[in-house]
Amino acid sequence: MKRQCLGILVVFGVLAASCTVLAPQLRFTGVITSGESERKTALVMISVEPTREKSGPGYGNVQGQKGHDRITGFSVVFHNITNNPVFIVWGKSSLKYGDGAFTPFVQGQNYENFSRPMEAMVIPPKGTMRKYIYSSQQPYKDSGNHGGWKMRPIEADSVVLVFCVQSKDIEDYYSVAVQ
Repeated sequence: MKRQCLGILVVFGVLAASCTVLAPQLRFTGVITSGESERKTALVMISVEPTREKSGPGYGNVQGQKGHDRITGFSVVFHNITNNPVFIVWGKSSLKYGDGAFTPFVQGQNYENFSRPMEAMVIPPKGTMRKYIYSSQQPYKDSGNHGGWKMRPIEADSVVLVFCVQSKDIEDYYSVAVQ
């Protein structure tokens, strides 16, 4: 009886230890990642949730082979935690992946202006704004039947979003790494 109890305790101990070791390595789809300030100024709280599309073998192409998720954009929530207006300065913000850094293409921006940064966004005191953010490398003009603008996915497994935030005489950069 003592051996059985000891055996059960060892099994539970191993299971608990493996959960503790593996938990930080797991990334769940739909988990919101928070931004960190370079200067610790606490102007805003930023949360980012990537949007993804499934592609490749196994998703309608070749049966039995696994496909992969590709990042198509980001749902970003900015919450101003100060009593002053804050500005998200798109011209000083970027998306970094692969070997480059790219200007954000922001929800509401004209497709024709995808390579130029949008004007700064104002968030009122204690206010919250949600924007869908893409890379300026994603929009393209489709010359097919309909001839409209489309968005290509980001061809990278990890992306770092860097947001320039200003308020009064303070300028800070917030970074969010998404994998």
